[in-house]
Amino acid sequence: MDKTLRQIDILLFDGLNILDVAGPAQVFSSANEDGTERYRLRFVSMDGMGVTSSCGLRLQVDTTASTDGRRDLLIPGGTGVDQAMHDRMILDILATWPSEMEDRRVISICSGALVLANAGLLNGRKATTHWRRARQVRQQFPEVRWSTDELYHIDGEVMTSAGVASGIDLALEIIKRDHGGALALAVARELVVYLKRAGGQTQFADLLEAQFSGDRELGRLLDALQDNPGRDWTLELMAEVAGLTPRTLSRRFSASAGLTPVKYLERYRLKRAADVLSGGAPVGSAIRVSGFSDFQQMQRAFKRHLNTTVGEYREKFADS
Repeated sequence: MDKTLRQIDILLFDGLNILDVAGPAQVFSSANEDGTERYRLRFVSMDGMGVTSSCGLRLQVDTTASTDGRRDLLIPGGTGVDQAMHDRMILDILATWPSEMEDRRVISICSGALVLANAGLLNGRKATTHWRRARQVRQQFPEVRWSTDELYHIDGEVMTSAGVASGIDLALEIIKRDHGGALALAVARELVVYLKRAGGQTQFADLLEAQFSGDRELGRLLDALQDNPGRDWTLELMAEVAGLTPRTLSRRFSASAGLTPVKYLERYRLKRAADVLSGGAPVGSAIRVSGFSDFQQMQRAFKRHLNTTVGEYREKFADS
């Protein structure tokens, strides 16, 4: 494990997502809270001037971005990426990255991967980015081996992550590789986040899509499913609760969430079970809380959606 101090420049630009900056920055800063400086952060912009984030918050910087010194570079995502990825000065800095100095990491959060891709840093590499950008990046950067169902991917000194929360996941993984699992776990507990989340980034994205649907009838059904996931739900019963015909319910639910209501229920049960198991609860509690009828039904769901067994999941992700 590398015990040396790592210096990280966090590149700021107009339109960045503030959480893409704050999440990883706080993780790295928290690794220093025992009095040992392991990560030294510097906030930079291309002209040395402050920037405005996508939410309107103004951010000040420490200095102008440069390639001087033994520094890693972290690039956040946000709506401003579409302009930043064509910024000639940013591309010129990234063009020097592979050859100018060894052991210099470049880290992207969320759609920040598009900046790396446009600079050619990801050509021939495996990388991830936010799932909403999946179609765009595959069309625009076919030389990259995109794996947009991963929360993060580390390919040597080039590290990419999928979204806001996965930027935190990646920062914790970096700490784990640099200084060991005990420190990474301590930071995760301090920030009250999972040390490592299961599955890919799209694993439960459809649940969020459905949850925030503005459809009144679907909202009524979702509330009922979440209040009582263990009920013996059938499509006909779901339709009755929603006040729709089974055919109309299936059509509107698929249009809103991209999956059928029956599949949604299985994924919702799976997510509840995974959350409970990650917290260290026994399997029996996960079955009761999630609404699975028995262990075998829960086991089949874990194999189908997470490509693992319940036992393997607990061993890998549960906080003992």
